[in-house]
Amino acid sequence: MFSRLLQASVRAGAQRLAGAARLVKINPNVITLLGLGITVGAAVLIGLDLLLPAGVVLLLAGSMDILDGAVARVSGRVQQYGAFLDSTADRYGEGAIYLGMLYLFLVRLHQDPQVFLIAAALLGSLLVSYVRARAQSLGFTCDGGWFARPERVVVTALGLVIGQLTIVLWILAIATNLTAIQRIYIVWSQHRAQLRSEQAAAAIADPSPKLPPVEPRRGAAPS
Repeated sequence: MFSRLLQASVRAGAQRLAGAARLVKINPNVITLLGLGITVGAAVLIGLDLLLPAGVVLLLAGSMDILDGAVARVSGRVQQYGAFLDSTADRYGEGAIYLGMLYLFLVRLHQDPQVFLIAAALLGSLLVSYVRARAQSLGFTCDGGWFARPERVVVTALGLVIGQLTIVLWILAIATNLTAIQRIYIVWSQHRAQLRSEQAAAAIADPSPKLPPVEPRRGAAPS
């Protein structure tokens, strides 16, 4: 995953850009939807086997994903619905990219094996996002993982630019599912830590030793 220092630097730069370009007057949700439209455009280019332009357009769409959050923070319009719309648009955008790949390999190139890689990569990508959303809804923290969305966008765009989609699909199919498992483990670790804390708190609240029940000796009549 990208380092926290790099993430903070990118976000700070995006906020400065948003302020300098006077983008604060634009509704962040409009930027989110614009980014989704650009992503769909990249998916169309993939389906047409125009991989280099698709990679460039996908990187542009990724910049929109950074910019909408920056505009929301600079303009003081950080809202729950905006976060919800952003996450939903991300899922639609990823789905569109994979649909573009499906069309490319099935209709234009007639290469069936890649379809299984696309399905595995799509499943892993959705699970990475689902595990985080579900964990946060239950009060856990689940921001970690090796292959979150920024990594997926960069690797996919790089694969498009150099024309190595099959290699990228192998990376996505494996890395996304490993990341989902990693996040499941992160949540499980937090759950175990909560249980230990609750047991420790219970022991402090009731320090009396818990003696096991005395069983009657073998052969002795019960009292």
